[in-house]
Amino acid sequence: MLTLEKDDTSHPVIGIYHNDVRNPKRAHQTVHFTHNIEEDRRNTAEASGVLELHREFLKKRNQVNDEHFDEVCKMLDDEIEPGLDHPLRSAYWNIRDAYERFLQREMWLGDTNTRFELNLPRKKDEWPGSHTLIGNSGAGKTHHLVQMLLRYLRSVPVHDRRPVIYLSPEVEIDKTLEPLRDKKWSMWWHPIDTSAEALKKKGMDSITYFENEIEGKLDTFGEGALVCWDDFPDSAPALVPLLEAKYNSSLRVARHRNQGVISLQHTYAGGRKTSQALQSNKYITFFPRSQQARTIRFLVDHLQLGTPEAKALVRRFAQIDRYMTISMFSPVSIFNSKYLHLL
Repeated sequence: MLTLEKDDTSHPVIGIYHNDVRNPKRAHQTVHFTHNIEEDRRNTAEASGVLELHREFLKKRNQVNDEHFDEVCKMLDDEIEPGLDHPLRSAYWNIRDAYERFLQREMWLGDTNTRFELNLPRKKDEWPGSHTLIGNSGAGKTHHLVQMLLRYLRSVPVHDRRPVIYLSPEVEIDKTLEPLRDKKWSMWWHPIDTSAEALKKKGMDSITYFENEIEGKLDTFGEGALVCWDDFPDSAPALVPLLEAKYNSSLRVARHRNQGVISLQHTYAGGRKTSQALQSNKYITFFPRSQQARTIRFLVDHLQLGTPEAKALVRRFAQIDRYMTISMFSPVSIFNSKYLHLL
């Protein structure tokens, strides 16, 4: 069950932040998951509000119109069960099952001045986890990551900030990275160019460049760092096998090195370039407005959702915000800035 009340058995899921507070150091409230579902601790809310996001889906599934749907919601609020001969008896029990499930397993902030937001941990000894952002070019992957890194750097004291190592074939020309190139972040910002042009400028072969410019930096700053791998399959061809091996090994030992590993990819079906990430990731972010079919397929193949449920869920998230983040660790959940759904 999702709850705002913390107890000895609860587990934090996501923080809630006020929109009018810039660079908050901590969440206004934290959503927790708990197995404690005693009657006096269960969530309560009007059925029409809980089911608003699911209204069209439930109407279609139960073949009822708006008037009948509102009548069922009123019966739920008044705790009235329909008689055996009531025409809405079947719809009532189907909608009641959805109401009881969603009431305990999802939250919607609606038009309130608050948002759900995933932030990197401020404590240096807390593992940041591993995270993959998957989307087409222009979907918003880099912008999403840059904003997360900026929130981290602005909210953490100077002596506690982790170094940010950013590997990309476009690290010197990508305008989205411009805020991180600001002089005030130069002590923590460590870009690594993995393009073919970078090898030519240095006059090195791929192995020498990898050992000196990439592995050397990762060894020097990698302990406790945030290491970002931005489209490394598009790097200089001779570097790709070396980067792939390093990326996959980093995922396996990231927790032991207290290292955050963040990857930006075009697809989750990238063979050896993404297979380890799907096993190790704490979070996976999709951008459903530009890749609905791919996101639906992931929910069906990797989270075992039924196709109709996956389609409805992805379309719902796409209507609310540009991104949807899946928390792959227990409790498995999906969220964006306004909507949280527990699987």
